[in-house]
Amino acid sequence: MASVKMAVWGVALLLVGCADDAGEDEGGQATGGTSSTGDVATGDTAGEDGVDDDGPDSTSSTGMPEDEGSDDEPSETGDTGDPPLPGEAPLEGYGTTSPFGERGETCVVTTLDDSGPGSLRDCIENRDTTDDNPTPRVVTFDVGGTIEPLTDIRIRQPFLTVDGLSAPDPGITIAKSGTGEDGEFIINTWSANATCGHDVLVQGIRFVGVWEGIDEMHSQNAATIAIDGEDLPLCLHHVVLNRITVRGAQDSGGDIWGSARDVTVQYSAFLESLHPNTYSHFPGGVPDQQRERFSNHHNLYGWIHERGPQVRGDNRDMNFEQNIMHRWGDYGFGGGYAMRLRCRDAACPQRINLIANHFTGAAANLETGLILGEAAGDDPDGTTVEPQVYMADNWLPPENLDAGTAASEFPRDPEADVTLFAPGDVVDSVLPNIGAPYRTAEEDALFAEVAAQIETDQG
Repeated sequence: MASVKMAVWGVALLLVGCADDAGEDEGGQATGGTSSTGDVATGDTAGEDGVDDDGPDSTSSTGMPEDEGSDDEPSETGDTGDPPLPGEAPLEGYGTTSPFGERGETCVVTTLDDSGPGSLRDCIENRDTTDDNPTPRVVTFDVGGTIEPLTDIRIRQPFLTVDGLSAPDPGITIAKSGTGEDGEFIINTWSANATCGHDVLVQGIRFVGVWEGIDEMHSQNAATIAIDGEDLPLCLHHVVLNRITVRGAQDSGGDIWGSARDVTVQYSAFLESLHPNTYSHFPGGVPDQQRERFSNHHNLYGWIHERGPQVRGDNRDMNFEQNIMHRWGDYGFGGGYAMRLRCRDAACPQRINLIANHFTGAAANLETGLILGEAAGDDPDGTTVEPQVYMADNWLPPENLDAGTAASEFPRDPEADVTLFAPGDVVDSVLPNIGAPYRTAEEDALFAEVAAQIETDQG
């Protein structure tokens, strides 16, 4: 059983991924038991939808020079005892040991135009040649502002870093327009070239969709950002989304569809969206279309209707840790939940760990913070899903109906260990690192509300 890291970070952690190789809290319900790792720094023991068919040296993406002597070994955890400064959260979880675009070339974005020289699209797509092993590339930004893509931007070649953290004020926003059915940012496959966007890191970017929160009407073809491995099974792996912000997503504001493995979504914010995250495939149970070895940690899902995330069908070996769920089902048109794990076509989630997550006491439907099965409460799917879910140190409203029944934590590789904080440190040590940099005034207000609610919940 792998241990979970304590909350001590040093500067060395910023180099992860740059190797050479291509008791019940007052007012809340504690669910589960003490983590079998014994190392979680989290205080008290815790105990409707339709079918979504859908080389040379370089500077590292952290902005620090690479270590010539790394010899394929990721850096070790520092032991300074100091919390990270905003923006210093390390990459942790499945897939984060990849070099991504390091040790190759740099392409600098110098214009906010949709296409042409110096554009983000050009830096990503001018690698789309018949070469199935292109030179690794880091994309950096010399400009800040909003890019409005007219057609989809597809990452379908490996070994790429898109580093929005490098952009000057006000950062980089990728905004959709019109019906929202064009302009998706997607990490996917290229069947004709037998390659895909594996070993890809996307960080520090704000993605804005067109959903305005008025009603539940939406297009399933209006994705904002997605990972899609369906067309080339078993190709897509080692993909990391770090410190992104998604707002106004209809369907797919971070969906993972079809075949994918070794994926991490961390320190990201999914706000004011209808269906931000679904991890699924249709039909369920198709060979080699599973999603496995996932880490989802230190994310904020707030002001969503539902699917924050929805884990549906054949999903295996996933860890959801120290995420924050706030104001789900909050749009007045009925239903809604924060997170759901359910079967599809007899394919069900397997070996899922839920540790130290906080479902706040501010939501329209407190009984549906966490759903195991099709619906909350006495549900046939729930009897299948519940034994596959281990829970420890989570804060849930007492009204919540469902809980996992696994007696011990499911094993993970050491690569999937993540740093967890004591509950009282979440506001100061986790929230400042979530989402794209240069928050808007509205985002600052949203985060302030979340911080206040967490403190209220904790008494």
